[in-house]
Parts: sequence; structure tokens; C-alpha cells
Amino acid sequence: MGDAVVVGVDGGSLSLGAARWAAAEAARRGAPLRIVLAYHWRVPAVMAPRGGLADTARQLAETLVADVVRDVESVAPGTPVQGTAVLGRAADVLLQESGDAALLVVGTRGRHRAAGTVLGSVSQQVAMHATCPVVVVRGRADPSGDVLVGVDGSESADHALDVAFTEAGLCRSGLVAVRAIEAPVAPPALGAPPLLSDTAQTRRSLSAAAAAEVAAAGERHPDVRWECHGIVGDAANVLADRSRRARLAVVGSRGHGGFTGLLLGSVGMHLLQRADCPVMIAHERSDGVPHASGSAADTPEAGP
Repeated sequence: MGDAVVVGVDGGSLSLGAARWAAAEAARRGAPLRIVLAYHWRVPAVMAPRGGLADTARQLAETLVADVVRDVESVAPGTPVQGTAVLGRAADVLLQESGDAALLVVGTRGRHRAAGTVLGSVSQQVAMHATCPVVVVRGRADPSGDVLVGVDGSESADHALDVAFTEAGLCRSGLVAVRAIEAPVAPPALGAPPLLSDTAQTRRSLSAAAAAEVAAAGERHPDVRWECHGIVGDAANVLADRSRRARLAVVGSRGHGGFTGLLLGSVGMHLLQRADCPVMIAHERSDGVPHASGSAADTPEAGP
């Protein structure tokens, strides 16, 4: 089932929202949807009744999955939907599923704050260590707008940019690429005047390089309109702010050699905590299978 969209659920309202998002995504891709609920039944021996505790837990889990299947079938009629309940820890089960999925979708869990929902441990583990692209569904219940992606010239960001173009094509939306530029670029020497001209020149240079990068990717996706912005500020804060007008934010994964899973950079983790739209971590498939299928100033440059 390597072309399937897989979504993890737990019976809560947040995971139901993730399942609905996943169903709509599966329909856009023309892919099957697999709904997975991980459960366990072990309790302290003094509390455990004799007999069918395991059967009761399994039946309850299967009932919850069946309820979600019925709900999402109304969101994406005609999309093949399979539901399954798996005995095990949620993070372990979903990471195992990621080895044979085109996309893994999870929700968030935690208390609500003005700045957003606090990421749950399962979502965080999956986002960090999955071996396929991951979407954490958070923020607005029905996000609209263009696909947002950060660019910085790194290999990880290049891959995220291509994935973002693909997602924009699937959604029939535009793409907004952002190159965040920290300022001042370099602190002036003691007593020296501010490096305003140097900072402005550096910004223009980095913005132009980002626009060229986006334009090159845009040539591979000629049906997607795009714009690129160079914005002075911290990348995490700039992207979180722009997520209020986006339907999906895409970031790359940054790994450390020797780890089976890829660990997220600080920008990706910040977005998972604070974005106002779903966030995609553009992990590359560990088996080598690719993810399926402007001037750069404050004034946007439109693509083709």
C-alpha cells in the first residue's frame, strides 16, 4: 500500500479533524486512505478483570475506527478507505506505518493557547522520525490560501520546495516562497556606523538567489503560480506569521548522520508548535522513492 495516505486517530476531535484532512488529501491524490488506531489494554493486575479485557479493548478500538471511516467517507466519496486497530504504542505503530506510506497524517494533542495548540508527544515523535512525508494538522479548522514554503538554499529546503510545488498543484492553489533574512547580517565594529548599505545589499543578493531557486523549481511545475518574498526577520517567526494566510506550510527535515530517523530543525519544530495551518515535514522516503505525485522583495514576483 505504498501509495496510500495513512492517518493516525485516537477517537478524539483533533484526530477526527486530521482524518478529514487526510481524506481530502487522498481524494486529491487519487490514493487510498488507511485509518490507523493504536490501542493497548494492559492495566495493573489488581484492576484487571478476569477474562476478555483484551477482546473488549480490541472491540472498542475497532468501533472507534469504524466511526471515523463512516465520517470521512462523506468527506471524500469514492476514495477507498480502510480502517484498522493495531495493538501497540501509538508512536511505534505509526512510525512502522510510515515505512509503507506515501504520506502520514496526524493531529495535535494538548491544551489550547492564544498562540496555538501544544504539540503532543506522539505527533512530535512521528514528525521527527517518520520515513515518509508527514503532515501535522493544526491551526484553523478549514485553512485556505496558498501553500507556504521556506527557502534557504539548503538541500533539505530544495526538496521541500519541490514538494510544496507538488502540493500546490494538487490543491490548485498558488505557492508563496519566503526567504527570511536575519538583520543585521553582521554586527558593526565598535564605534562604526551601522552597515545599512551592506545589509540592504546582502538582502537583495539573498532574495535574488531565492527567487532564482524558486523560478527553477517553478519550471518543473508550470501550472502553479508562485511568488517569492525576501523578508528581514527570524525564519521561524516569519513563517509562523505567514501561516495565518496559508493552507499548508511545508518545511524540510534536517538530519544527523547515523540516525535512522531524521531530526527536525528549530524552524520546523517552531512551526509544529505555532503555525496556524497544517504543517508538512518533507521527509524523503527512506527507500529512495521520491514524494509522489519573481523578484524577492516585499513586493511579490509572480511566476508563470
